[in-house]
Amino acid sequence: MFCAVVAMSTLAACAGIGPEPVVPPAAAEVPSAEQQIRDQIVARAAPSQDIASARLRPDDNCFWFSYVGPVETTELPLLTRDGRHLCGPVPAVPEATAVAAAG
Repeated sequence: MFCAVVAMSTLAACAGIGPEPVVPPAAAEVPSAEQQIRDQIVARAAPSQDIASARLRPDDNCFWFSYVGPVETTELPLLTRDGRHLCGPVPAVPEATAVAAAG
């Protein structure tokens, strides 16, 4: 009888234990292209610049930010830590245009 009681209590204790349901891992969230660009700008830009106001100007393909001074707001180029302009990638020139320009 003792064995039956031990067996019953062992089975009762294990009744809630079993294989857990397999849940597929959530897909790793990939930041948006805009967030990836912003992260790169933050990493490369020199300190003390208003990165929140930075924008890419199409005329020179570089980033500029608004410096709010005591008298006026001025557009300044966003600079890297070593003082260079922080610009976007150089737009690709279509092959037909490049061949025609070459001659």
